[in-house]
This record gives sequence, structure tokens and C-alpha cells, in this order.
Amino acid sequence: MRGTNPFDDDYDDSSSDGQESQSYCISDDNGDDYSSFDNDTATGAKSTTTKREDEKDNLPVEATWQYLGDLPYRRVLLYDNIIWGHSASLAEDASSGGSLHRANGKASQSSGEKQRMGLACLPPQAQTNIKSSHLNPSEYAQFLASTTRTMIASCASGGPIATITVPMASSTSIQSALSTAQIRIMTNAGQILSTIDFPPADGWEKEQQQQLRGKQYTASDVLTIGFTSRCILVLVLRDSLCLTYSLSGKAILPPFHVLNDTAKGSGTLELIEATIYDGGVAVLGANMSCALVEFLNSGEDDNDSYRINCHIAARIVRAMDWDEETSIGGGVEGRNPGMDGSTGDYDPLLDSNTATYYAIITPLATATHAKKDYISYTSIAVLPRVHTQSRHPEVFLGTSNNSVIICDTSSKGGIVDVQCQERIASPIVQMKFAPNGRFLACFTQNSMMTVISTNFETKVLDFDTSDGSSDLPHNMEWCGEDSVVLHWKNLGVLMVGPYGDWLRYPYSGSQNVHLCAEADCCRVISDSRVEILQRVPPATAAMLRIGSIEPSALLLDANDAFENGSPSSDEAARAITRSGMLMDAIEICIDAAAKEFDVAMQKRLLKAASYGMHFDYKDGNTTNILGGKTNAVNKSNVRPSEVALLFVEAAKKIRVLNALRHPSVGIAMTSAQYDSIESTGVIARLIAMKRPALATTLATYLQLDEAVRAYARASRAAAFVATDNSNSDSETTDAAIRILNTDAKNPLMNRGGYAMVALAANKAGRQGVANLLLTLESSISDKVPGLTAIGLYSDAATVASHAKDDNLIFHVLAEFEKSCILKNIDPSQAQVSYLSTVVRSFPPEAMNILSKYFETMHDVKHVVNLRNSARHYSISGTIIAKRALDAPREQDRLSLLQEASRLYAQDKDNIFLKACTDEYLELILEQERLRRAFGPDVTTKTSSVTDTIFNVLCYAAVKLRDSNKLIAESEKLAKKFKVPEKRLWHTKIRAFAATDQWKNMRQLAESRTKIPISFKYFALEAIKHKQDVSEVLWYIQRVTDGEERYDLFCEAKLWKRALDEAKRLEDTHRVMHIKSVCNSTEIQQMCDNFLHSYA
Repeated sequence: MRGTNPFDDDYDDSSSDGQESQSYCISDDNGDDYSSFDNDTATGAKSTTTKREDEKDNLPVEATWQYLGDLPYRRVLLYDNIIWGHSASLAEDASSGGSLHRANGKASQSSGEKQRMGLACLPPQAQTNIKSSHLNPSEYAQFLASTTRTMIASCASGGPIATITVPMASSTSIQSALSTAQIRIMTNAGQILSTIDFPPADGWEKEQQQQLRGKQYTASDVLTIGFTSRCILVLVLRDSLCLTYSLSGKAILPPFHVLNDTAKGSGTLELIEATIYDGGVAVLGANMSCALVEFLNSGEDDNDSYRINCHIAARIVRAMDWDEETSIGGGVEGRNPGMDGSTGDYDPLLDSNTATYYAIITPLATATHAKKDYISYTSIAVLPRVHTQSRHPEVFLGTSNNSVIICDTSSKGGIVDVQCQERIASPIVQMKFAPNGRFLACFTQNSMMTVISTNFETKVLDFDTSDGSSDLPHNMEWCGEDSVVLHWKNLGVLMVGPYGDWLRYPYSGSQNVHLCAEADCCRVISDSRVEILQRVPPATAAMLRIGSIEPSALLLDANDAFENGSPSSDEAARAITRSGMLMDAIEICIDAAAKEFDVAMQKRLLKAASYGMHFDYKDGNTTNILGGKTNAVNKSNVRPSEVALLFVEAAKKIRVLNALRHPSVGIAMTSAQYDSIESTGVIARLIAMKRPALATTLATYLQLDEAVRAYARASRAAAFVATDNSNSDSETTDAAIRILNTDAKNPLMNRGGYAMVALAANKAGRQGVANLLLTLESSISDKVPGLTAIGLYSDAATVASHAKDDNLIFHVLAEFEKSCILKNIDPSQAQVSYLSTVVRSFPPEAMNILSKYFETMHDVKHVVNLRNSARHYSISGTIIAKRALDAPREQDRLSLLQEASRLYAQDKDNIFLKACTDEYLELILEQERLRRAFGPDVTTKTSSVTDTIFNVLCYAAVKLRDSNKLIAESEKLAKKFKVPEKRLWHTKIRAFAATDQWKNMRQLAESRTKIPISFKYFALEAIKHKQDVSEVLWYIQRVTDGEERYDLFCEAKLWKRALDEAKRLEDTHRVMHIKSVCNSTEIQQMCDNFLHSYA
């Protein structure tokens, strides 16, 4: 560690605040095909390279570097003199030659600009409350610095910035005046994307108020804000309420509490810390409880399996449909930066693309662990799942006993104490992980910054900052993977290297400084500028060092000599060729150009690479000085070499990066960051930032996948129809179709695009345009939701029914029901309108599906009303009759049957169904009468008349004194319900035999009336119930048919009588049958004798 105090006021940083501005957008004035877009695809970005002073023109590049030990670092100014929150008009003035970040004349001194001092900003109402109009800009800035604090969040990979200014906790006197705040989402150049009022001006919905328990929030309740890697802005309040917003300022998920106090039922816990990382947010409560929130997209396939392996206690918060007037973002004011009706840099579709997000909340058992070990937690950090073995995030908690515990959030769970007291001297109060996840930077209570491996086995560095400040740093972030950057308010930024070397950057003129860790640098955001601190790439550093003899440096010098007309350039280039290092030199120049920010240096390096490629082609068959032949070139079959393709791709990347860095776009992205999110991620981010025109241009220029280009075109067409108010519907539709079909090789790739544009047109009030576009949509899964969204529900149901897609049909029905409820205050009237429209205008398939759905409900009134609206009285009556059979109470069954009978009576074709229902009602009443007369067990609850008669006859065996009455009642029932006489006699026989009423059976058989059935059935019941042979014979003898008598004798196993009957019938087959089944030898001998005599 250096002995000099890095915080000494007289410390000289030669490149701190005096570094000149640089340009990052390629100028198109020279016409070089590697340094400019075509005029029709450029986004209006022009070169804004600041003219350097003459004495600095010839400075070597190394003179602008600073060394952290032996590691060279550069401080690159991206945007200077920024007016944070400026509107699109300033950007347009800048693109036409004016200053981007300074307003000219009196406009810059207006009262509105005076209130926007740096990153701090108060909403207009708060400005009125504090009566700041009498303060000059410096006094106003001092007032904000002493009474408020500004929270700053930045999205990784050069993404947007969000700020919110809230009152300090100690400034209780002004908290009432500053009860509201405004979240501003801006580009790195300060251009506003959207603003969000907090708390919302219109309040939360009633359902949300119940969830939020009626609490009134103020600006001082905000604990922290931050971005995830998915560009989701997360707002965490002190009671663990979590709010999520898109870049357009619209709410993504409903508000939810991360922690709940189980001791208080549904109460919430106060938070002491919350940290937002790439995948979500982790919170630490005052009772030492902890929870992790992960934001995922249901459209990703791997998230389904990931969700299965989550912790068993995890819960899910899913997205919901938000209405502009009632959502938590009701106070959101969206803007269209940098566009008018012709540019189309606006994407109204983004607000509807957030419904696929959901949050997984995993509570951790940290409170139990803290109570068991008598410790408290002092800090929290999250290691993203890409760096863990379980592929689930791990939560690191610093403890009061100088240790760290690691909480696994996977299904295995578990808490591990790493016992690192020997390496950590005092409790850790801040922790930050390196971008590669291998190292952890810790700041302790004794002002010691320690870098240690994430497995806590290797300590890399201890750096004492107590000499400069005993306070905790305001920010601590990594700068790439080789250094840690810390910021103290009013002390500046300190960069610490792996061997204790340090660099200091004062930032004395800024009240607000924010550090954003990137994969290859650290972005520094202050009140007036955005810059990056970056380690110079090793190959670039070796090439651009003073006096470098690297082949790439020699090639660069040779090209410079060639540009100056020196004849020595040719020999210098050939010397590199003979050394065999020309290809390496070319590749290093190309790579260095992609990683450069200055346009002039980019051109210089690319020209050097191009110069070397000429020699590689011409001298490809020469012998190099290290021996061997270089690859010969067959000039009759020349194809682009690998280095040529690399050159072209690098040139494309440079053009894209320069376009992204232009102040009108404001994406401060490096080459490594571009590679990490890939070109499709850049397109998605541009569309999210309301730049679909530039997204379409870049997607076409980079020749991305057709689906990506189609989505970009659809976003641009949607922006066009949303802002075009001067043309007719047909003209607007034709223009949108031209945009969709531009550069479209296959029209089928626009499937879904017409529906997306139609939704935007409908949202903008262009119903005619939406209808025309939807007629061209060929994707059913997109056309049906599109028709539903614009209110053509019957057409949507028809399209879905033709596609035979039940899910889409049900979707249309559900959306139409919501529409009816919103249009009618009276719920009953809404239901009537809904059902009548479904019956009248929807296809039959829709009504059938709705009927099936209603039938699953406990209450049948919905399905009955639906079928009655369609005059399907037989179906509705049958549904009610089926419910009556399952009714547990007799009274409910009667009322349902009466209703079914009434419905059957509505149609003359249902006479039979009505008669059956009425008879069943009479049967139930008769059963109830019998129960009152003879007892509750006289008959069971049955819908069968025959079973009722059978039960009554059986009960006669129990109530012997009322036996005759019960038999008479059975006769009455049979007569009343017109039971056939044969069925009645069969029922009596079964009942008497089942209850051993043989006396009544004999009386029935001896009845004087003519018996309608054969005595065979009497005999069968007697045989079945094993009556005496005499009783059986009494019934068999009265059977007149000989064959029936033979069968009955065999059934009773009276073999001799059966043989006699067979002899009487002279049937040898029956005799042989008796012989085969009879076990009596005597009978068998008699059978043989008969057979011999008969033969």
C-alpha cells in the first residue's frame, strides 16, 4: 500500500475533472464504408467530437492513462454538461448542430431549469411547498444537499438511469413538505424516458389497498431503488413493500410485501437493508429475518424446471393486467423522447409485454439461526445463480461476530457459517461480488476494505481507509475484475488495485456521485457527466505504449507513415510480414478499434488493420524469416479470409456502438458489454427505451434473425400508427403495411406483427386502422387476442371456433365478461347482457364451452340462465334435475325438481320429460307419507317406483302388525304409478322371499285371481332360499310346462324326479345330462337302463 494518504486535499490528479470530452458516434462526412451508416439508416446522429486544443493534439495515448501499480487505467468521458431530465427537443437541437446539454440564451436560466440541478429533482408540488423560487441555483443546490438525498440506480451494460430524491431521515421538519417524490428514468445522456409519481397521485385500487392494509406512504418510506439485468426497476419500501416498473414507467407486478411478521399475523416487518442484484432483490428485516425475490420470465423454457427446484417455502407473485387509470403507476407520465409523428421512436406495445413476468419469494430461516447463535446481521449480498453450484442464488450475510453465513435458496436449503474470523477483523457492513463471482469485496466497521475469495479460503487484499475517513463509503463497486472503486461523499472516488495501489478521482464539483459496476469497467454518474473507469485492454496497452515494438504498434506506425506519404511505410509493413506476426498485428488492431471510444482512434486502428491486410494478400506466398512458407493464395478462387470477415464484423460493431452512444440514444455500452447481451439484447433494449426506428435499422444492418427483424418492424409500425394523426385510416394502414413488409423475405414472418400494430392503433384511438390490419393477420393465436382487445368479441370467438381452439374461445368469453362488468354498474344487468350476447352473436361452440364451464360451478343459475337465453329448456331442466338427484336435503331436491318441471313446461316438445319429473315428485311425496305413517325405515330415498314397492313389502316382515296395511299400500302405489301387473307380482315374490314371508308367498300363490306369471318364479325363489323339499315341490307341481318342471327339478337337485320327467318327455339328451351331473350311482344306473331300453 502506498504511504501517501489518498484523501489528502493536495493530492494531484492530473486527469480528474479536466479531461476533455470525446466523441463516440462515427461521422458520416467522409463516406468511408467502415465508419458510417448509410444516410437513410442513420438515426440522425452526427459527429460531436470536441475540438481538442492544439497543444494536446500530438499527445501520445499513454499520456492519458493512469497506472494502478503496473495496470494502466483510462478515464473516458462519455457525456458532459448534462441537463438531467431534459426533453426530446434539446436532443433534436443538438443533432442539428446545437449544444446537446446546454440550452442557449434565456432558456437555460428559466425557473424550470433552475429546479433541475444535477441528479436531484423534486416534483412540482414539492417545489411549491418549499417555495424555492427565491433561491438562486447554488442556494437551491445547497438546500437539496442538506435536506434531501438522491437515490440513483443504473442498469448494467450501459443501460438507463433512475433517480428519486427523498427527504433525509433527520430532516423531520420538511418531511411533510416533501411527502411526494418523482422517479425519473433517463438515458445516460440525461434524456427523460418516463417519470413515476410516488406515491401515485390517484392512489391504489381497492384490492391493492386491502393488501397494503390502508397505509399511507410518503417519499421517506423509500428504502432503495435499483435495476435488474432485465431492465426492471425495483422500488423497495421500508416495510418490505416491493414495486416493479418497466422502462416506460408502467407497473409490471402487483405490489407485494417481501417479509411478513408471523407473530402479528398479516403484519409486515421493518427493513434495515435491501440489496438489488441482477436477478432480483434480497431484504434483511429488523428481526434478522431475510428473504430473496427472483424476477423470472415465464416465456423461458428453463424457468419451469427451475421453479420446481426452488425452496419448499417459496411463494409466487404473478403478473396481472393493469389499467392505466387504476394501476399503481397511475401517476406515470410517459414521454416520447426524440420523436415526432414521422420518426416513430415510440413503442406502445411494451406496456402489454410485461404480463409474462413473475416473482419467486423465498423466505430464509436466518432469524432462527441468529437467535440460536446470539448474533445479528450487519450486511447482505447475493451471489447470482450463474456462479453457484446449485444454480440457485446464494445469500451472504455479514454477522456481528466478524463472520459470514451463506444461505442456499434451492430446494436443499441450508445455512452455512464460513467461520472467517481469522481473516475478517471486524463486522462487515458492505459486500460486493466481482463480476466473475470469484471474489468478494468487504468493507468492515473499522474502515478496512478486504478482498477475499468467495469460498473464504484466500485473502487477496486488506486496505485501510481510516486515515482518510472513518465513515462508511457511499458506494463500493468493482471496476472490472482487477480493482475496487469506493466513493465517499465530498471526498471523491478511490480506486484500489490488487496489490494495495490506489488512484483518486476527486469529483469535487458534484453533490451526487453514483458507481455502476460493469463487466469490464465502472460507470461513474455525477451531477453533470457520465464517464467510465476502465483498465486498458492488455493488447491495446502493449500496442499504444510509448516506444512499443509490438508488431501491432509497428503496423500502426507504418500506416501513419503511409498516411503522411512516407516511403518507409512499405518496408516497415513488409518487415512485419517477414516476421510472420502480421496476422496477429491485424487482429490486435481490429480488437483495439472495437474497444476504443474516440472515433479518430477507431479510424486510425481500422486503417492500420486494412493497410496490413493488403500486404497479407499481396505477400501471402513469401517466406517468413522464422522459416516456412506462408499460406499461398489462389487468386483465381479468392474468398474472404477469416481476418477479412473479422474486420467486417468489427466495423459493424463499431458503427452500432457509436450509434448507441450518441446522445440522442444514450446507451453507454462497451464492446465487451455488447458481446455479453448480444445484438438481440441490444434490439430488445432499444425497443424498451422507445427507439424502435433505430432498432429496426440496426436489426436490418446486422442481418439478425428474421423473427427479430419482424418484431422490430412491428414495433416501428406500431409507433407510426400511434403517432400519425394526419392521414386517413387507409393511408395509415398502407404505410404500416409497407413498414412491416420492408426487407421481409417471407410474408409469413410477419405472423403476429399485424395484431401487434393493430393493438397500438386501437390504443391510439384508430379503430379503423386496427380493423384493417387484423384482417391481414394469419396467426390465430395473435389475431384472436387482437380482436378481443379492440372489442370485436364475436368476431374473435368466430375465428377461434373455426380454428377449433377451446382455449382461445374461453379466453374471448372471459374477456367479454370483464367488458360487460365494466360497462354495467348493476351486476345482474351485466350478466343478462353477457349471456344474451353470447347466445345471439357468438358461435354455438362458444355457448357450449361456456355451458360446460358453468356446469362445474356449485350454483346452477348461470348455466340455466345461459340455456334459457337460448331457449334450450330441455337442457336446462335436465341440468337442474341431475342436481336434484345429488341434493343432500329433501327440501332442496323438491324445489329443484319443481323448477325442472317448470322449465320442461316451457316447451311442448318436453311433455314426456315433464311427466317423468312430476311423477318423481309424487313418488317423493308418497315416500314421505309412508315414512310418517310407518316409520323412517319403510323405504329408502330412491327414484324407482319398483324399489319403493319392494321396500314397503320387505318392511311388512318387520312390522307384522301392519303387514296387511303395508301390502295394501304397495297395491296402491302400483295402481297410482301404473306399474304393470307382472312386474308387481315379480316384486312381491322377491320381497316375500328375501324377508322369509313364505306364508304371504303361499297366500299369493293360492290367490283366487288369475296369476299373471308362471309358478316357475315361485319355485325358483323357494329353491334359491333353500326351502323344504315339500315347499319346493308344492310350487313345481303347479307348473304346467314339462320342460320347465324338468329344469326346476334339476335346479333343486331332485334327480329322480327330474329323470321321471325326462322319461315322460322321452328326451334322451336330458337323461344323459342327468347322468353327467348326478353323483348317485343308482340314478346313473337308472339312466343307463332307460337309454338301453330306448335304444
